[in-house]
Amino acid sequence: MKKLLSLLLVLLMVLTIAGCAKSEQGGGEEAAETAADANGDYHIAVSLPFTGTNASYAEYIQMGLEIGLKKLENEGWINGDGTGKLILDYYDDKNDATEGATIAEKVVASEDPYYLLEIGSFASGVSYPCATIYRDAEVPQYALTCSKSDFLPTSGDWGFSLSVTQDTAAARVAAYDIEYLGKKNIALIYSSDSWGLETCKYYTETAEKLGVTLLASEKYEDGQQDFQSILTKIKETNPELVMCFCAENDIVLIRQQAETIGLECDWQVSSKSRTSNVLQNLGDLGEGLYGIYARTKDLNDPVYIEYEDLYKELYADKFKEDNNTTQKYADQGYNCMLTVIWAIKNGGVTRQSFRDQLATLNEFPGVQGSITFGPGRRVLQTQYLSQIVKKDGELKWVNYEDILDTFDVDAVAGLK
Repeated sequence: MKKLLSLLLVLLMVLTIAGCAKSEQGGGEEAAETAADANGDYHIAVSLPFTGTNASYAEYIQMGLEIGLKKLENEGWINGDGTGKLILDYYDDKNDATEGATIAEKVVASEDPYYLLEIGSFASGVSYPCATIYRDAEVPQYALTCSKSDFLPTSGDWGFSLSVTQDTAAARVAAYDIEYLGKKNIALIYSSDSWGLETCKYYTETAEKLGVTLLASEKYEDGQQDFQSILTKIKETNPELVMCFCAENDIVLIRQQAETIGLECDWQVSSKSRTSNVLQNLGDLGEGLYGIYARTKDLNDPVYIEYEDLYKELYADKFKEDNNTTQKYADQGYNCMLTVIWAIKNGGVTRQSFRDQLATLNEFPGVQGSITFGPGRRVLQTQYLSQIVKKDGELKWVNYEDILDTFDVDAVAGLK
């Protein structure tokens, strides 16, 4: 009898030690079968460049996330009864890859709070180096604006983005410029970060497939203010169009300085600078500027109406500053938060189950149409040619959505 009691005590101790070890290794998720804390709340880490050259983007993304949280709060949080809150912890990665990696290491190691997922960063050059950190720790990384073509494969099963990858987006821009607009004499300006280098690569490759060799291809450094030397070189080539893969603040400086030296031609920007800020800050210099965009917002869509009402409630001054419209990166932040909430409500209460649920996203109603993650979790999204046009004395971004009725941009770009 004593031997039996002794064996039972030893067995109990072994099971207790094993249970503690499992809890320590998994941050408590497997044992509790949920990533919620003791109050039933879920913690999410958000890494964005709140300081540095991309701070304006971070501000808008945060706005969108907070509007999504406000909607959830109005609905009684996750459980509908005031419980199951989402708590966002913001980190400033300063648009720096090293700083981003430091934050990623902190996030995956944190047990109090224990993070269900991470959102961010804005720049591909920050999100991409962090992908292996989150992948190896099996933490979902929702890099909502990361467009680097190999981000998703590098992240294993753990990375997500709401942005079209650059092997698709840059190729589409080239197809629009060359085959639809009919431009054959094109110069390129691009930022020297990883995003700019990749967009340059795919734009150039597609142009060459379509029989066009670029007149010039000029890169610039982050934070550069003086573009006159670059623009002077480009002016000497006499371009029909200058394609700019740059941030919204940079295109404003580039256009202003191009005007100063008398560089007259058509201008095109990628989706990164197809923003209300560019429209507002360029003024009359913006008229005629081309850009790439997802789709025109349906102002009568109930999803958009609810979003716009909350936007005006929380950020009335910003709404007025942006010509009484919501800003595209705030839209993307809001879409991100809506899909996070959806995944949690539908069983994504652990890191693994959240990842699995989010990967099934199909025809989800966002504020700019439905959102679907296709094979490899690539977001499936049509992109339209758009332009700043003056209507009734007011400059506006206008999408030319009917172009795709007769112009198959993906076929022209070699994407089919």
